[in-house]
Amino acid sequence: MPVLLTVGAIENAKWDAELEYIAPKGVEENGAIQFEIRAAVKLKEGESLRSGYSANADIVLDRRDSVLTVPESLVTFNNKGDSAFVFVKNPEGKGEEAWTKTLIKTGLSDGINLEVLSGIDATTELKGAKKEEKKEEVEMSAGSE
Repeated sequence: MPVLLTVGAIENAKWDAELEYIAPKGVEENGAIQFEIRAAVKLKEGESLRSGYSANADIVLDRRDSVLTVPESLVTFNNKGDSAFVFVKNPEGKGEEAWTKTLIKTGLSDGINLEVLSGIDATTELKGAKKEEKKEEVEMSAGSE
């Protein structure tokens, strides 16, 4: 699986690598779970790395392009986590009736934005922040150190 490595000691540099191993159990450090990984780095001619550097690896688990997304904070999940809802503006309603709880089908999430597969469209007005149709790629990735 491809990964993108960044080394803290070397600014503005990224390397493509091929994932070889991920530890089955992570270790909590400073509030984050960190997993030991091993990756084969693809160095360009003239580049070198020394052992002992601390690095971050971004692993892209899945990717979508040109999808409808909403901020994940606008989505309410039921207790079982098997369905998701948003509050949609009801033009005839007033007060509490101004918003209708509407079931949506969701896709990928990057932890901030959530892909919406059905239930609303780009013109639907939601309670809370504005949604937008993303023109760039949305990735769900997992980081490791």
